[in-house]
Amino acid sequence: MNKLRSKELKRIARQNLTGNYQNMMGGFLLIVLISFVIDLPFSMLLDTVYATTAQKIMYYVAEILISLIMSVLQIGLIHMHIMLINRKPVRATDVFFCIKNHSDRFFGGAILYFVFSTIAQAPMIIARIFIGFSYEKIMTDIALIATSAILMIILSLTLPLYYYVLITNEQLSVFKCLTKAVSLMKGNILRLIYIELSFIGMFVLGILSLGIGFLWIEPYYQQTITCMYMEITGKLPDPDTDPVFDQYV
Repeated sequence: MNKLRSKELKRIARQNLTGNYQNMMGGFLLIVLISFVIDLPFSMLLDTVYATTAQKIMYYVAEILISLIMSVLQIGLIHMHIMLINRKPVRATDVFFCIKNHSDRFFGGAILYFVFSTIAQAPMIIARIFIGFSYEKIMTDIALIATSAILMIILSLTLPLYYYVLITNEQLSVFKCLTKAVSLMKGNILRLIYIELSFIGMFVLGILSLGIGFLWIEPYYQQTITCMYMEITGKLPDPDTDPVFDQYV
């Protein structure tokens, strides 16, 4: 079976989003706002010269918990994109799906991914906290940061579909979802890189718009990656032949 080119995946993504952008943007905006609101008090707690050790510990623990909550909401957003492809109506509040349904599974999955992410960032954390950035230790700092960068790239190229597998394979444990996600990327890494590169121009425009442009860019990008996942697993409907689905009002 021939793989769809990124241009075709993006065309399908745009077609799927037609008439649905408002709900998908709403889900993304909800995540951004929730992250800002719950993170602000702890950021203010640390952003002071007089922050105590206990306050700093509280801050970092809070940041970990917030990160896990955001990850579960992100899985909910992925759920919305999969629903969109499957011609099911979506609402912005569907972003809370994973909080309301089997939250233990999704938090477990988020924790597992967080562990791998922390391992990948460990060299950089060591350079920042335990060694400290200084001219005398610049070569050590560069080596540790480069190691983290390589590990993060490997992680992003081998596990980009982990949350997709987690939410579409309820019969699999979080660990088996991890191994399946890795296997799905075999033969698809270069295609993922090409898709990522094709969005660079849009990402730059999003930054230049002070982030406002990402309200349009993020749903388009996420839907394209979702289309790739559905195609890899053989579950991508043909948007030109399948009936149009009703939407929530």
